[in-house]
Amino acid sequence: MRNRWYELSPDVCIVTSRIELAKDEDRTRYAKIMLNELRKAGYQPNKQIYLDRVRTYHMRRWYDKNRYLFMAFEYLKDSDSKIQAEVSVNVLRYIRQENAA
Repeated sequence: MRNRWYELSPDVCIVTSRIELAKDEDRTRYAKIMLNELRKAGYQPNKQIYLDRVRTYHMRRWYDKNRYLFMAFEYLKDSDSKIQAEVSVNVLRYIRQENAA
C-alpha cells in the first residue's frame, strides 16, 4: 500500500491529524500559523501550484473547502522534507501550548 505524502513523516502526520480533528475556527487559525511558519522556514510559495490545483482538482478532501487550509497543506506538500518537519514541529508546539492553557 502506498503512503500519502503526509504519512512519510511522523510530525507531518500528527499535525495533519490534529488539524483535521480541530474545530473549524481552530483549523483556519492553525492554517494561518502554518503559512506563517512556512514563510519563516524559507519556503517560497509557488502560487501557480495553488491556481493549477484549484482549477484542475475536484475539491473532495477535508481541507479543500477552506482556502487557508488548502493553501497551507498544498504548500506544505510542495516544500522539502526538512521544511515540512520544521513547520510541523512548530505548529504542533503551538497547538499543544494552546490546549495546555
